[in-house]
Amino acid sequence: MSTFRLSALIICFATLALSSPSDAACGPGNESCEPTANEIQAKIEQLLNSAYLTPHSIVSLNKFDGRSFEIEGRKTYEIRILAVLNYSDDKLLCRISSCPELNNYVVRTDVATKKATIAGWMFFEQVGEGWR
Repeated sequence: MSTFRLSALIICFATLALSSPSDAACGPGNESCEPTANEIQAKIEQLLNSAYLTPHSIVSLNKFDGRSFEIEGRKTYEIRILAVLNYSDDKLLCRISSCPELNNYVVRTDVATKKATIAGWMFFEQVGEGWR
């Protein structure tokens, strides 16, 4: 029985060692790089801060279906996101009517709990060794 556990443990560690990290840094020749969790979080915060006048904070951020591809020689990364945020005022107010920054996102607000859920796709373009 202990031989089986040892074999399973070795296989587990080998699988982890050979798998690619999810927050890989981009460098020359690295085909599987993607934005870090911090870069994704910062872009979401920037988007929401430009859209909303009401004070708010991100409660949770889920990322799904990320993939890299190349368009006209530029590396691009797209990822589907689901962000939940709390807001402090009675209503979640846009800086400009109808929040044009969020036209391509599904936004649902729950006035009773003062929470909003934002779902959609984010796109990044590789610039040097980072993403914008």
